[in-house]
Amino acid sequence: MALQEELKSQGDFLFRYRSYLPLCIVPFFILVICTSQTFLLDEYGEYNTALIVVAIIVGFVGQGIRIWVAGYAPKDTSGRNTKEQKASVLNHTGIYSIVRNPLYLGNFLMMLSPVILLGNWLFIVVFSLAFWLYYERIIFAEESFLTKKFGESYTQWTLSTPPFVPKLKGYIPSDMDFSFRSMLKREYNSFFGLTTSLFIAHLIIVAIVCYQEDWEFVYPNEILSVLFGLSAVFYLVVRLLVKTTKIFNVSGR
Repeated sequence: MALQEELKSQGDFLFRYRSYLPLCIVPFFILVICTSQTFLLDEYGEYNTALIVVAIIVGFVGQGIRIWVAGYAPKDTSGRNTKEQKASVLNHTGIYSIVRNPLYLGNFLMMLSPVILLGNWLFIVVFSLAFWLYYERIIFAEESFLTKKFGESYTQWTLSTPPFVPKLKGYIPSDMDFSFRSMLKREYNSFFGLTTSLFIAHLIIVAIVCYQEDWEFVYPNEILSVLFGLSAVFYLVVRLLVKTTKIFNVSGR
């Protein structure tokens, strides 16, 4: 099998199972806590608030990128689908005019967020490299699909638009209006996933560190607890509305 075909085959496989990537990180996350120093708690068992705030900000920036994409996304574009690639139109305006893969950039920052709670910069670097090694194959498969579907127009767009790091000029406003309802329907899951991962990650760190240091269990961090609680209520309300009403249905979205 030629290298290009092998990369595409790997990308198609990873695309279908990309939702499970966070679960693959958990064993390594726990291993780092058990074998190296972490900085969520100081020597007196007090929380490192600055580290928590940085983790939240990084995660919120990632969520903000996904919100930007979701609010302008037309119907029948690739999002949470896992069975196959899907794209009825080539979107090259809005955030797509400055970066080709904004959803994956957002995903990276949101998954990096709980990793930051460790305060282990070596693991942050390793995670970042592993993430992009994983996703570059998915992107290769996606770009093969889009090149075949849209041809020269897609190729020309890729020549002027970077894959990951947004460029600072050349922004083209979207030809669609931002849809708050469509955005909520698409993104309420990911926001709850972000706050849940932060909350659970910090509990795992606290539990292991308290066991290692023979401390009494440190109470959950107030900031992360409140954030998790509010997002849980928000998730339940929106999910109930999504399942029982058509309030979030928007024509063409």
